[in-house]
Amino acid sequence: MTITREALTQAATHGQPLDHLTAGQVWAAHKLCVPPERLQKPLASHIAALLDNVERKARREFFGGVTPNDTDAMISRTYDKQHPPFLRQPILETLREGMDTFFPGLKPAGYDDSGEAVYALADIAHALEVSEAELLQHAEQRGITDRIQRTPAPHRIH
Repeated sequence: MTITREALTQAATHGQPLDHLTAGQVWAAHKLCVPPERLQKPLASHIAALLDNVERKARREFFGGVTPNDTDAMISRTYDKQHPPFLRQPILETLREGMDTFFPGLKPAGYDDSGEAVYALADIAHALEVSEAELLQHAEQRGITDRIQRTPAPHRIH
């Protein structure tokens, strides 16, 4: 397969591997604007080393400083779009699978401007079998009330 700039961009923005390149190498090559002809198989050792170093740096920034049991920090980083998609996508997929498994009836009330699902507080409370007031109190205790909107989702599902 011949790697093109368009294919590289597409794979990098979706956190996917491309041909013989890992998802991390794809992202690093895209970030560094490596010409596609330099990415053909076999990958030159100096290009492979460069891509691996950039990928390692991104991994250190993404995972660095997060303690093993700090799920809130990890989830927060997962939704932070400053981090590369190849690191965020696997965790987002795991979160989606968990939602589908443990809350099969919970559906988004709408979507925000970036296309992320937005859930109604009442629906979440119902799925968890608690009151909205309890959820708000819990959110306040954890310092995440700023992430709860009391207005309808910007783009409602009809």
